[in-house]
Amino acid sequence: MSVATAAPYSIDFRSIADSLAPGAIRFDPLGIVSGYKAYMIYTGLAAKSDAELADIGLKRTDISRVAMQAVNLVR
Repeated sequence: MSVATAAPYSIDFRSIADSLAPGAIRFDPLGIVSGYKAYMIYTGLAAKSDAELADIGLKRTDISRVAMQAVNLVR
C-alpha cells in the first residue's frame, strides 16, 4: 500500500500582488504607493474565508507577512 502526500504549496507573492493591488509604479519616494499596495493585498486576503486561504496555501496568521513580502517583490 502506498501513501500519496500532497506537495506543499509554494506561494507566488507576485501573482497575489498583481491580483489584489494596482499596477507597478516606479517612483515612490515616501512609500505611499507601496503602503497602499500592502493595504490592498492585506484587505483582499483578509476578506477571504479560511477555506479559501487554505486553497492558496495560507493561514490567516500569514496574511500580514504575505502582504509585505508581495510588496517588496513587486518593487
